[in-house]
Amino acid sequence: MKKEITKHPNAHSKHEIVLVINPGSTSTKIAIYNRSGLIDEKIIRHSQADLDTFQRVSDQFDYRYQMVKAGFDQMLDSEEFQLVGVVGRGGIVKPLEGGTYKINNHFLDDAKMGTYGDHASNLGCMLAHKLAKHFKLEASYTVDPVSAGNICEKARISGVPSIERNRRGHPLNMKMTARKIAKQQNIPFEKTKYVIAHLGGGISIAAVKGGQIVDVNDALLGMGPFSPNRAGALPTRGVLDLCYSMPRNEVETLLSKNSGLKAYLGVDDLRDVFQLIDANSKKAKLVYDAFVYQIAKEIGAYHIALKCKANGIIITGGIAYSDRFISDLKEYVGSLTNFFVYPGENEMQALAEGIFRVIDGQEIALDY
Repeated sequence: MKKEITKHPNAHSKHEIVLVINPGSTSTKIAIYNRSGLIDEKIIRHSQADLDTFQRVSDQFDYRYQMVKAGFDQMLDSEEFQLVGVVGRGGIVKPLEGGTYKINNHFLDDAKMGTYGDHASNLGCMLAHKLAKHFKLEASYTVDPVSAGNICEKARISGVPSIERNRRGHPLNMKMTARKIAKQQNIPFEKTKYVIAHLGGGISIAAVKGGQIVDVNDALLGMGPFSPNRAGALPTRGVLDLCYSMPRNEVETLLSKNSGLKAYLGVDDLRDVFQLIDANSKKAKLVYDAFVYQIAKEIGAYHIALKCKANGIIITGGIAYSDRFISDLKEYVGSLTNFFVYPGENEMQALAEGIFRVIDGQEIALDY
């Protein structure tokens, strides 16, 4: 028997669910959550050949929507649920304060046009908006978009008046992780101070004060350590040489996709780097040591930005699963303050928790 979906439940129950959508470069993650956690999830893979037929990320919308809708239809088929919301990962939009946002036409326009950056996550709000309409819900939401942060004014000054320091990081996972650690430490979330390092394909390191990201490096094209495939901060003269020797799009691709560990060693998975080191590659050992060193320096800088009064240093993201890396990093920064490891990117859970906070009246949805 086909499931029945009720859109406006009268009382909280385990049957109340939200649909969560998180598009990535070659996959789209979809999931169903209730207030207790994950009910079901699915990763929809997209072949590079299919994606190459689209000129811009937003052009993939119809292609991905059909797959996402079919995936949810299959996941919802076997049980009776009360659907209370749809949430999608927000993309690269204008600089915003952190929080949960209603998806409106201005948000959709900026995401579709790629006004502030053409990225797969821009599709999240677009997919959520259409699904909400399909299920006749009044609103759709996104939580802590990539551009979210309450960056203090002095952190935006770059040294060149026409260039403002950018803020593109991993606020979804960072803020959710901060909530978890604050609860563990029994500290009111609004009184916490953390240095949080999200370490994955992109690396963002932030000063998080009272649950607000007050400073963060640009994880895509900007400051910070090099990552598995991104360049991080670079000597200015070298950047000038690149820009005068290659077209802009080639420079951006080099710095955002083909730099870091990948450029030096031909691999961008830390497990492969360790295999090279264990095979006595001196180059791999040197580059890895530099990788750990740069991350440690950035963490130290943000600890000082919090006047050395951080309640803890939190290491999260996929690289945090590596005990070997954590041990090496801890030699640098483990004595600064409390040291916590919370592996994974946790974005699906963060999206679900954000929309439930709004639905349950714990947080007010913001307007874009």
